[in-house]
Amino acid sequence: MTAKSCGHKFVFRILLFSVLLCLGQGASASPKITLVEVWCGGDNGLTAKLRDTLENAFKSSLDFRLSAGEKPGTLTVTIPSNVEWKRVGKRTQVFYTVKFSSADNQQLGSSAGSCLGRFAIEMRKQNC
Repeated sequence: MTAKSCGHKFVFRILLFSVLLCLGQGASASPKITLVEVWCGGDNGLTAKLRDTLENAFKSSLDFRLSAGEKPGTLTVTIPSNVEWKRVGKRTQVFYTVKFSSADNQQLGSSAGSCLGRFAIEMRKQNC
């Protein structure tokens, strides 16, 4: 999948890679299910769509299970504020930041990036 198509699988792969680095796991790590909560500090439609995309990707992953209630060992994935966007020609580019922490607020890292293409345009049309 290319950055141009920027589907939810592409965004999830980047974030999953970041999560695994933050947790100190490599490709050789034995499989273990990690509890995860997705929190969202932003309140606009694009940000809600990113949150929904992350939750759906975690739901479909064999490595993660959605959780609630800040249980010990839970990975907290936070979208701290509204995503930003700008028009690039006829397309929309979306900029996002996601932070990773443990249930006891230990900061594990963050990931920031952008998405350009059909996915970003669909997010904008559906939610703004």
